Amino acid sequence: MESTARERLNAEMAEEQERLRYLKGFFQGESMPDMLDDAMHMESVRFAGTLADRSARRLSALRKLSSGGAVEERFCEDCGERIPLSRILAAPECVRCRDCQALRDGESVTPKDAED
Repeated sequence: MESTARERLNAEMAEEQERLRYLKGFFQGESMPDMLDDAMHMESVRFAGTLADRSARRLSALRKLSSGGAVEERFCEDCGERIPLSRILAAPECVRCRDCQALRDGESVTPKDAED
């Protein structure tokens, strides 16, 4: 992995670790003055838990890349084009380029020629 890709990967991992630490702060017990406040707090805790789970999965995938994953050699399963590093860092477990994934998700895709 080239040094700039390694630096970007390390920066992404550090950011994800910080996000995870922040989200874990929501799990601290807190006394609420009434039932409505308590219910709202519990909903926030559940939401933070969901985000923390997602963050932990992403951090795990980034660590796999860091430990020797071939970032530069990943190609789209559908079109065969090289998947850009920015997409791999954003979605470490991706197997398709952004356009092919958008097509699979039923989204409209701007032709690559029209993007410039």
